[in-house]
Amino acid sequence: MASPNDVGMRDGSPSGIHEPFTIEENISQLNAIDQSAVQLMSHAATALSSLTTPSSASSPAEDTNPDIDAHAAKAAFTQSTDSFLTALHDIDVRMKRQIMALEEAGIIDLGSGASRAEPHAATKASLRPNGVGAVGSLDVGWLNSRSTKVERDMEAELWDKAKKLLESLGNGQ
Repeated sequence: MASPNDVGMRDGSPSGIHEPFTIEENISQLNAIDQSAVQLMSHAATALSSLTTPSSASSPAEDTNPDIDAHAAKAAFTQSTDSFLTALHDIDVRMKRQIMALEEAGIIDLGSGASRAEPHAATKASLRPNGVGAVGSLDVGWLNSRSTKVERDMEAELWDKAKKLLESLGNGQ
């Protein structure tokens, strides 16, 4: 589904349909995603401010009518919420495009590329990181958490620093 904020490819000629985006196009698409994130926060702020009630310290004349603009506030909230969800969907779609571009360029490997290209193809084991902390069937984070090498090295380094500090204090007297 095309979005009004999409950044188009080149001149739109049919011969360029399967050509990857250039670096400049990817950067402009990331910039558009950044602008949409700013709009997302603006829509959220508008929606939240439409739900807040005005402070009672403003003036006594306004306190007599507590239902000042309930319908306007509801309409503003509905419009802001719709705009928020549209912007969120827009960001989601464009981020997925960027992830797919990174996969096509070979920068990341999420392991699902074969399933997209050939749904019935057998998955091959790979020793390359998959982008979520696993190498093959091993979880690198789990393996690192089982090792105490870093802790032992840090402790040895701290003992060395303490020893040098005490020696320098002892030589100074």
